[in-house]
Formats: sequence, C-alpha cells, structure tokens
Amino acid sequence: MKYDLVLLHAPSVYDFRKNSLLAGPISDVVPSSPVFEMYPIGLTSIADYLEQYGLKVKIINIANRMLMSDKFDVEAKLRKIKTKAFGIDLHWLPHAHGSIELARIVKTLHPKTPIIFGGLSATYYHKELIEYPFIDFVMRGDSTEKLMLLLMNKIEAGNTHYTDIPNLTWKKGRECGYNPITYVPKDLDDIDVPGYRYTIRSVFKYRNFLDPLPYNGWLQYPNTALLTARGCT
Repeated sequence: MKYDLVLLHAPSVYDFRKNSLLAGPISDVVPSSPVFEMYPIGLTSIADYLEQYGLKVKIINIANRMLMSDKFDVEAKLRKIKTKAFGIDLHWLPHAHGSIELARIVKTLHPKTPIIFGGLSATYYHKELIEYPFIDFVMRGDSTEKLMLLLMNKIEAGNTHYTDIPNLTWKKGRECGYNPITYVPKDLDDIDVPGYRYTIRSVFKYRNFLDPLPYNGWLQYPNTALLTARGCT
C-alpha cells in the first residue's frame, strides 16, 4: 500500500538496544520507559484530520517496535514503505538524538521523499534542524493539522512555492525560508484531539495493530487520557 504521509516516532536514543541508557527524572513525564516510546497526541490528531480529506496516513511507533522485539529491523521496515512524505516528531527534547538519527536513516533509504519535523522542541530549534541535509521541512507551533494539509497538498501537486504556508520552515536547494508563525487558532472545535478514533480505525484499515501502539505494555495495561485543553495551561 502507498501512503500519503507516514508519521514516525523515534526512541530518545536511537541505538539504545546497543548502548545502555541512564534513566533520569524526566522519564516520569510520560507513561512510558526512559526510551520515551510514547508519542505525542499531535500525531493522532494530524493523522485524523488529514484522513478526513482523503489522505492515507499511517503512524509507526518505531521506538515501541524496537522495545517489543530485539529482532525488529528498523531499516527493513522503513525500506518497504511507499509514501509521499515522512513526518517525525521532535516534541520532547530527550528525542534530539533519536529523531535526527531516524531522519538520517529514512533519507538514506528514500532520498527523494521529503521529511517533515514538528513538535515543541522542533519549533524552538527549527533553524538548526533545517541545516541538516536530510530534513526538508519543520512545521512550527501547536495545532498544525490544517497547515499539514496545506503542505501535503503542495507536495502532492509538486508545488515548491512554500512562502504562503504559515509557521513553516522550508528548504529548496540551498535556499531556506522561515515563514512567520501567523496561524494560532483561537479554538479547536473542528479538530478531534487527541484523535483516538483514528488509531482504532487505522488498525483495521492498514491491518497492523503493533505499529500505532502508544507505549510498551499498553496491551497488558491500557491507559488513556481525557483532555480539556491542549498543552500546559
């Protein structure tokens, strides 16, 4: 199956299976291990919103797949994927190594496929990220579902005029652009946050229940959250 967008979640340190990790107090922030295999809820809301417009979006929790099996071959998994774009979250800063290393591997396997970064830390360090030769876009800010649709439409059409997409840091050859953050929605009434229904649908639609699992052990102890706001009030 060919996708329009594949969203990947990396472990905090890509080669954690070879090198031991020192668990710090930051590991208690999310319900997962020091590998930080829990992906931000923005992935599900983006996927849900794009699929409402007919796009095929798949979430693959690379970190969790690596935790679940020592035999899981990341490169073999990525090599088989056919998609128009990859999205990688750099939300929590502990993922600085894992997300960047994963992007490098993806670009090696799919040199012509654009890679999009997003998340809180990606927003803060967007100028540094766009300097990497294997990162093509950084979508800055929060609640970027509609902006991702604009970007995906341009990628689909082969339109490289990126200056009219708010919040976007982009690269075209040696030229880099930093569009101002002008899209800050006043409400989220038309967005399904956190988009859990997408996750359930995707299991049947893409016939894989392991890829979108939120964290290691979720099947044994399922846990979720009911949200009344986005971000930290």
